[in-house]
Amino acid sequence: MPASPEPPLRWHLYWVNLGSRGRSRPGKVRPCLVIQPTSEGRRLETAVVLPLTTRVSPYGSFPLRVRIPPGTCGLRATSDVMVDQILTMENRAFLDDLGEVPQAVQDAVRTALFDFLDLGEAA
Repeated sequence: MPASPEPPLRWHLYWVNLGSRGRSRPGKVRPCLVIQPTSEGRRLETAVVLPLTTRVSPYGSFPLRVRIPPGTCGLRATSDVMVDQILTMENRAFLDDLGEVPQAVQDAVRTALFDFLDLGEAA
């Protein structure tokens, strides 16, 4: 997977090299959802992301997790966006762009972030 020459686009899923796994940090190369505005990615050399996992909770864990069905952006398995695992990654860690997630996923992630970070009501 070659590194992406352009800054990551908001609401797109990418394969991202997260490096080594830590105690509370997911590692390896995995899909991540970019939540930072694209304009900031052009200004900075980093982007804020939420990693995905295929270890989904059978009961749901909103607002800590947002479910993404298989087939979304080419994902093969049901996945959860890990809202509680906010990461900042260097743009050079981004590999393949899998595409933009549907509006319903964007809305659910936005609401989950507002709830998880206790920012009040989502607009």
